[in-house]
Amino acid sequence: MNTDDAAFKLVTSCYAPLHDGFAYSINRVAIGSESVDDADGGGSDAGDRPQTTELGKGYPLSSNPLLQEAWTQRYTGIGRCNVGIAQLSKEDLSLTSGGEPISKETISRYISEMKFLRAWYYFDLVNTFESVPLITTVQSPSDRLEKASVEEIRVQLYKDLDDAINDPNLPWRKNFDLSTELGRVSKDAVYTFKGRIALFFAGLMEQNKMQGNAQEEYTIAKNAAKEVISNGGLALATDFQDLYGGDYDKGFASSESLFTCLSKYVPETGYLTDSYAIMNVGRNNVGGWGGNVPTTDLAMSYDTQDPRKLFTIISDGDIFKKGNDQEIHNYKGYYNFSLLQNRKAFVPYDYRVDGNLQRSKWAPYWIRYAETLLIYAESVLKTEGSKDEVVKYLNMVRHRAFVSTSKKDQFAIQRKFEGTLTDINEPIFESRFAVKITDNLEQVIKNERRAEFALEGLRLYDLIRWGDYVKTMQAFSAKYNYAGKGSEASDRSWPFPIPQAEIDRSNGVLTQNENYK
Repeated sequence: MNTDDAAFKLVTSCYAPLHDGFAYSINRVAIGSESVDDADGGGSDAGDRPQTTELGKGYPLSSNPLLQEAWTQRYTGIGRCNVGIAQLSKEDLSLTSGGEPISKETISRYISEMKFLRAWYYFDLVNTFESVPLITTVQSPSDRLEKASVEEIRVQLYKDLDDAINDPNLPWRKNFDLSTELGRVSKDAVYTFKGRIALFFAGLMEQNKMQGNAQEEYTIAKNAAKEVISNGGLALATDFQDLYGGDYDKGFASSESLFTCLSKYVPETGYLTDSYAIMNVGRNNVGGWGGNVPTTDLAMSYDTQDPRKLFTIISDGDIFKKGNDQEIHNYKGYYNFSLLQNRKAFVPYDYRVDGNLQRSKWAPYWIRYAETLLIYAESVLKTEGSKDEVVKYLNMVRHRAFVSTSKKDQFAIQRKFEGTLTDINEPIFESRFAVKITDNLEQVIKNERRAEFALEGLRLYDLIRWGDYVKTMQAFSAKYNYAGKGSEASDRSWPFPIPQAEIDRSNGVLTQNENYK
């Protein structure tokens, strides 16, 4: 700890697991989107990443590599946060940066960032396995812990997030110096994430999967989202295309981007961008690896006038610009049932260094302001608040989609989904596309979240907390009967099994989830 910049190195080490393409971004979206009805694993052939296909069936083995990868990588992040928090919480610190003493205010901010990240990694585990060991101190390699209750984990998550919220040294995003702080945790991100997990716990309580008062959780979610809406000074990007067009500086610098993991090609070191950017792009002449294939079901779920579909899904045969040439997307001949690919993962040619998909600034959005608005709308509805207010915030998101979002992909020559899109003015929006208080608002929220966050890793989270996972996957299996997806979905599917290797290492202290015994 006497090394110059030791404190900064500690906090950056806690962010580092987010930069692991395969173990984090690819893994997180594989579990959150490819295991359900939004996407398939794709790949070169049926034998490519069979762990994703197995998870999608609905009753994976406890040896499933995706689950083991998630467990190991998230606990790596948790362990780093525990070390960092312990070290920076010592009373007799004498830390420097550039030879100058570091202020207590800076140290406080670092600790708040690490507490958020610890909660972030833990919630990934809860969303996948439900009950897991709760570790908040530095452990020795020989320590073995049994699972904590979901309530114990819930209390700890809120404690970490509230500590960060109450820290006057953790800034709102509007006060960031975007040239140096973009990608760091902000108060807006903490509040919105608190709302996200509150909705999850409320759903489990409603389904009697954990004890507690669901209404209190919905109130927590509502209040957290309202803090961001009232105090964050944020706004949606005017054009949905700006978030995924390729000019990622513009997208990430917009006030809609609340939490991301910035990545770029650094030729001096050979450091490549997030592997997600090549993993989940079409194969053949496009040069990707063909993962994260959007399902026909996802494509059909969009309104034909919703341009979010255009910037979420690419079709076989679509033609993009390639310098003075063109890039015709060919999705035939590999493991792609729907002949679709992920537009959100696709880096247009103009933004690839030397045309290489691994040499760009592509990065994921882990929290967007659109989610803050939808969390607020859903929690107001669930707490029997004003339907006018619910509709107001739903229409903020829908208005951006239908009215102000481009109807043409600026990087493409020909896109199949452009054919159904027309300009929509205010009177047309109000009469045909705006949400009304007489609509089934709960279903509207479900539809809106799927359209807005498709392929971003939130679909499993939504289906589990809504209690819709089993019926959705069984219906998918009956309709499509593709690669067994959903064929084993039942009330015994979730939580997914604790990795058997972890149970073996614990010498029996850690026990398997009841639904997998």
